[in-house]
Amino acid sequence: MKVIFTDHVPGVAHRGDVKNVRGGFFRNYLMPYKKAVPATEHLLKDWEERRKRMLIEKEQLKTKLEETMRRLAGAKAKIEKKVTKKGTLYGGIKAKDITAALKEQFKLEVPETAVVLTDHIKAVGTFDVKLNFGEGVETIVPVEVVEKK
Repeated sequence: MKVIFTDHVPGVAHRGDVKNVRGGFFRNYLMPYKKAVPATEHLLKDWEERRKRMLIEKEQLKTKLEETMRRLAGAKAKIEKKVTKKGTLYGGIKAKDITAALKEQFKLEVPETAVVLTDHIKAVGTFDVKLNFGEGVETIVPVEVVEKK
């Protein structure tokens, strides 16, 4: 059965792909979760127009994200937090704290989902935080955590 994927299905297809799948897979999984539609002639023509628009939008988004990445080059975010007597933070640094610091200090809107924290930040110091904007655009921003006085 030939279908058009309306959503990304890991290991099977990306959004916009046209593939042959088994009928049961389509009826039991793809159709109920609205991840694919049957590939009729009318829908194929319509989807080609959508695909062209999606590619243009994707390129515009990538250009915008690369501009944001250039603005972050050499930037160092500074976050002030309360510290215990032992020198650890009362709360950890979360993605929300990092995006708030970037917005306040550099006037950049960075979604929380772009912040990739590999380890918990629970101490004072400088840490490298990876920002993954998607579309292959990622950068590392140093975040300095200092004691709030």
